[in-house]
Amino acid sequence: MKKLILTLIAVLVIVFAALSVLGAGGEYSAEKALYYALKANEAIVMNPDVAPPAQIAAIETRLKALIAKYPDTNSVRTANIGLLEFYITHKKYDEAKSLAGNILVKYKDDPIVSSTAQFLKGVISEKQNNWDRALEEFKILNDRYPNTELGMQIPLYIGRYYDSKGLDEKSKDAYRNAVAFYSKMEEEYSGKMLGYTASAFRIQAYLNLKDYEAAGNALDGTIRKYSSTLSFVQLLPLVEKIYIENLKNPQKAAEIYKYVMSKTKNPKILKFLTKKIKAAEAKK
Repeated sequence: MKKLILTLIAVLVIVFAALSVLGAGGEYSAEKALYYALKANEAIVMNPDVAPPAQIAAIETRLKALIAKYPDTNSVRTANIGLLEFYITHKKYDEAKSLAGNILVKYKDDPIVSSTAQFLKGVISEKQNNWDRALEEFKILNDRYPNTELGMQIPLYIGRYYDSKGLDEKSKDAYRNAVAFYSKMEEEYSGKMLGYTASAFRIQAYLNLKDYEAAGNALDGTIRKYSSTLSFVQLLPLVEKIYIENLKNPQKAAEIYKYVMSKTKNPKILKFLTKKIKAAEAKK
């Protein structure tokens, strides 16, 4: 959880740092203040139990001051998420809920910030051991922001929650729902980056169901439909996992490797494929 929130903040920092180059007025000052506040906050998030109370209070004060002083800057959006994460880390759930609601109203036209706040609303309820409420918040995220990074990941997140609790039937239902969601997304954004992302997540949903036949078919189709260096790098490791380790079908693995070889000139990928084809054919 800590790493996930820090990753979200890091992404937002990059986005708004890029925007701030075009900004005017106090944007640079706000960006610098934000950087130092989040660096200090990061240290506390990684070790919240050993941080001195005065240091913790100083982070909250610094983030609030930044938000008040630079209300119209891009950096304040990230500062709000940073403060929200701060409240969750220190179990200030009432403050967190209130801030999340304010963020959703103020930044309703910003899908990155809004989807993050909506996700963290679910996290608050999850941390309060109220999964039913958390699930409602996550479903809102899925419905309102389906084509954001968090919106697309939430169907798998739900399944993994049930996995962590040993609730096998509920996890299977969640992963089946994930397959349906990703199939719909891939159809809606066919041939586009979102379509590829949905297709890749669908493969993962099948893997979590241990339906290796369906995962293999989805993998083969995705590689052929979305042939690119990105897809090859991300998906080729799954060929061995699915076709060799689980389906015991090295012939199909070799077929996919040869297809990719015909579609790329990347020397590193070609070297990888040559090795894998040789190994797969030796298993026939």
